[in-house]
Amino acid sequence: MIRAEQIARLSRANFDLAVIGGGINGAAIARDAAMRGLSVALIERGDFAGATSSRSSKLIHGGLRYLPQGQLGLVRTALAERERLRRLTAPHLVKPLRLLFPLYRGRGPGRIALGAGLWLYDLFARPPRAERHRAVNRAAALAAEPMLNPQALVGGALYYDAGGDDARITLENVLDAAYHGGAIANYVELEHFAHAQRRIAAAEVRDRLGGTRFELRARLFVNAAGPWVDDLRRLDDPAAARSVRLTKGVHLVIGRERLPVREALVLGDAHGRIVFVIPHGGAVLVGTTDTDFDGDRECVAAGPGDVAYLLDVVSQSLPGAKLTVADAIASFAGLRALGAAGDGRAPSAVSREEVMVESRSGLISVAGGKLTTHREIAERVVDRAASILDRGAGRSPTLDTPLPGARRVEIKDAGGAAQALAALPADLREALAARYGTRAIVPASLARQSPELARPLVAGCPVAAAEVIYAVRYEMAASVADFIQRRTALSWRHPRSAGAAAQQAARLMAAELGWDRAREQAELEACNPAAPAIAPATPRAGAAQP
Repeated sequence: MIRAEQIARLSRANFDLAVIGGGINGAAIARDAAMRGLSVALIERGDFAGATSSRSSKLIHGGLRYLPQGQLGLVRTALAERERLRRLTAPHLVKPLRLLFPLYRGRGPGRIALGAGLWLYDLFARPPRAERHRAVNRAAALAAEPMLNPQALVGGALYYDAGGDDARITLENVLDAAYHGGAIANYVELEHFAHAQRRIAAAEVRDRLGGTRFELRARLFVNAAGPWVDDLRRLDDPAAARSVRLTKGVHLVIGRERLPVREALVLGDAHGRIVFVIPHGGAVLVGTTDTDFDGDRECVAAGPGDVAYLLDVVSQSLPGAKLTVADAIASFAGLRALGAAGDGRAPSAVSREEVMVESRSGLISVAGGKLTTHREIAERVVDRAASILDRGAGRSPTLDTPLPGARRVEIKDAGGAAQALAALPADLREALAARYGTRAIVPASLARQSPELARPLVAGCPVAAAEVIYAVRYEMAASVADFIQRRTALSWRHPRSAGAAAQQAARLMAAELGWDRAREQAELEACNPAAPAIAPATPRAGAAQP
């Protein structure tokens, strides 16, 4: 996609629906609406998936912990959507993941409660026999994961969920909205709404890269701004009441050599919360926290209290690792938008159902929900939008239409592109297929242009130099951070390589986009992959869990 062409369309056309926010909810809404034949605009003030939607636990799951809270409908829906993503719409991005839930005397759920929850899980998901949960005794739990603390261990359970790349799932929804006629742009910020007869008729927006302002015109606007959803609601109506409560989730990245777990683990704390420990190649992801947040939404980071909590949970179940703060080679943090109706309850007890509000001006605002249920949330929003626009909603095509990377790709010289993909080293070939699915032949075809593009950006790191060019030309990457953090997830999958990779990516992007040396250096500083993993203590730093 050529960004300048998208900006021109946004400034000139009149749309049925304009979506503000390019996180997973906004991306999925734009895709669904475009596939149903609505003329759609989507703008995002930063990069697509630039905040919450790239800072999850990378799980596509039903939400086992929501069963004791009675959220059976949410879990049933999430499991149905998990299976749809895994088996039909995004099998290249969503893969089965086996987890071990160890049980300790006096900590976490009891054997009967866990067994009942996993029985319901299997009932809702209807997995093949090989993926049904099974209880394990103490000896079997230790055999599966020798690092577990044997003291007070009474057994556990093995069960399946799924893992997925949150940023790329978001991006493929964005791309599919564009493929179906949507006008899409990142780094475009909404500044004001214009009303006509008390209804929103247009929005004044600013291209943050080009500097121009223009009017975005649509019959209906959807506010999917995530943690900023209430800011946009107040641009429409200054008296709008708060609709969401923000909580912070922090993840640590630990080197596999310091935490050589065999299994993905679900560890309970003393208060009924759970923390995931999930291996990803040479790194292990540990998270998440769940604490109220009222600080600067532009600067969300792991604080000392967050880190202390996560390390304490790990040390209780995996004491032999002897982890310290210095073992966190990277971290990331994001904000959840939970319903304000949950005020007064512990963050982890608040429903993960999405929040949807309609204003008198016609603005539809949606926030929260689960990454796993993004398609189903979007379907309901577009059903409502179609009703308001007096357009027949019909059946949503997203129910059974694969995302772009799970569809057949037709390009010129497809045979040559396939040969180019086959010619790449095995690790690069496998990584391209995991990131792009069937579209892997496109960056592979770029790799044929020069030997440099066919090599890894950094030795030992499975990201091809050609992917930088591909991200700029086909995925609207506009900064080094876009590439390192979201297009390839280098920042957390390969944190030790991220600094060197960022330098190579900056050089290639500079040549592709015409940056001068000063801009190239500024991009590296803004990406800052060598920044400390843990933020210093401040009055607003994340507190330890209750």
